[in-house]
Amino acid sequence: MPRTLSTIEAKHLLRLCKVGKLFEVQNWIASGNSLCVPAELKTTPLKVALDTGFHSLVELLVCNEESQDVKNRALQQAVSLKGLDLIELLVSHGGEVSSVPFIEVLYVWDPNIIRYFLNHGADFITDSPFAVAFREKIRTALRPWRECREKHSDVAAQLQEQADQALRHFCFEGDLKWVSLLMWAGADPRSAGPMFDDDEDDPAGYITALHAATYSKDFQILKRLKPDAKRDDIDTLLPNAAGGGRASLVEYLLELGAKPNDKPNGGSSALDDCLRGFRYEAPINFYQTDYGRRSKASKYKVSERLKTVQLLLEQSALWRPDDKYQLTEAWRGLFECEPDVTLELIDQMIKHEASTQDTLKDLIGTPAMKRHLTPVIGKFARLGFDVRTKERVVEEKRQEEAHRQWTLRNLAARYDRQKIYDEIWSEPIQHVAKRYGMSDVGLGKICKKLKIPRPGLGYWAKKAAGKPLPKQPALPELLS
Repeated sequence: MPRTLSTIEAKHLLRLCKVGKLFEVQNWIASGNSLCVPAELKTTPLKVALDTGFHSLVELLVCNEESQDVKNRALQQAVSLKGLDLIELLVSHGGEVSSVPFIEVLYVWDPNIIRYFLNHGADFITDSPFAVAFREKIRTALRPWRECREKHSDVAAQLQEQADQALRHFCFEGDLKWVSLLMWAGADPRSAGPMFDDDEDDPAGYITALHAATYSKDFQILKRLKPDAKRDDIDTLLPNAAGGGRASLVEYLLELGAKPNDKPNGGSSALDDCLRGFRYEAPINFYQTDYGRRSKASKYKVSERLKTVQLLLEQSALWRPDDKYQLTEAWRGLFECEPDVTLELIDQMIKHEASTQDTLKDLIGTPAMKRHLTPVIGKFARLGFDVRTKERVVEEKRQEEAHRQWTLRNLAARYDRQKIYDEIWSEPIQHVAKRYGMSDVGLGKICKKLKIPRPGLGYWAKKAAGKPLPKQPALPELLS
């Protein structure tokens, strides 16, 4: 093991390297002096020489360097400096290609350096370096990846998965440029696998790029993947697109032939997911409380989701909740929106006969929902739904009764009940009505409102004929 230089000796050697004194360094080595500097200096002569870019000095030092660790660290430094000539020099004198993580090579964005490492045995499988590079949008990794896949057929499947994983990532993120680049490179949109940071040992969570694209608002992402109704199960893509309220994407899938009614009961899971998603449209107002509180989403705010519902209904989608839970999820979603949203939705459901009256009544029939829909009670009544709360029904009846009694008192103040009663039982109502300046029909209505009993039909004819007459009823209390 070489002797470690003293601090004074080491600093002298490092100074010679820094100023490029090639011959002095050569003499230093020829004199049998060590190149091993104390650890506390945190550098080496080889590192200092690399920083100067002095090729001959680097060559002299690496030829006489005994430490493999120093050579490997120097190789890592040469990669970061993007010096291919220095990399070749260090590797030719013992620097280990495996000591540099291949992702660090990809990070330098130099195709020549990338190819050099690939040609000298770099590990391009462990930790999926190509996938990471693609995620970081390193374009210079694309062509080397293609070349590597063609050259190494034994690990082509593992290389393919790296590109496929990146494609799923960019489909989810909605990056059309990188989706196009990866499709050009040869990524497969139909292979299922994990997303970045997902559990790779849980196949239940695997998705394809086609499914990942349904999370993007830009339907061009999915369109770029060129889904085929004959080849792909596009029906399974529809619920996720609808759940996100992405109308243009839903429209595209429906044009491809996706069928909305996919549930065993004949209903549409896409419609279920879309209704549940209304709850996520409500904005959070952080100025109302310390923790923020959701404000009700306006009809404008959820216009895209309402359009999604309309597109599904136009394709005969049926809303048939499987259980009370699904009904509650839809209720919660609509409760986070302004009342006009629920009104529009129910109107569309009725128009397209997408649900039963009982199901719709269950949706809007809870006390909380009725209170929520109070501003649009009249509009719901025109649709055939009574969304008044019990308290409101009682209050309306109380008000109606109060109004009726006020009307009676007002009418009783204008007309003497006892007098009218005596008059209409003394002579025909037509004669009495003339004295009051109205028709017999008008006087009859007043008698009805004031609870004044009137002679029955044929009473006066029977009286003129001397026939027995029915007993005259007593005048009842007006407000009993």
